[in-house]
Amino acid sequence: MVESRYVLHGLIAGTVSGLVTGVFVFLTMPSVEEVLETIKQYMGNQTLGEELLAKYVSIMLWLSPFITFIFSLILGALFGALYEYIDKKMEKNILVPALITGAILWIILVIPNMVLGASSIKIIINNISALTYTITLSILAIMKNPRANQEQVLGNG
Repeated sequence: MVESRYVLHGLIAGTVSGLVTGVFVFLTMPSVEEVLETIKQYMGNQTLGEELLAKYVSIMLWLSPFITFIFSLILGALFGALYEYIDKKMEKNILVPALITGAILWIILVIPNMVLGASSIKIIINNISALTYTITLSILAIMKNPRANQEQVLGNG
């Protein structure tokens, strides 16, 4: 049971973000042959068990949208707690802490990829993830204010 409406909102936003991001990961993932070619470039002339490696790569490519979803769900819960902390410190309009939380998520997901020169697809996917999370969290903040009736969330009301 979730004991904080903020964390619940974070989980919901993480779920939506994970679903959207998982779809984009699936639609943009490279083929097994492309991944194997990249591996060969880095390995040089070393012999690889290509058939076995192709099976492992295939499994990892198949799992990547699900891994993305789980990662987004975990981040959603963590950033839901951050959202609660920011809101309790600011005590302003409920939308401002949601937007600040989304901005922090964007900074953590996107800026390192830009600085380290990640692929444009990776940067786009992380932008989509952070943007989806922020929009969902903001909509939840407006529609169901997490400050209201906290006792009902705890099961006391």
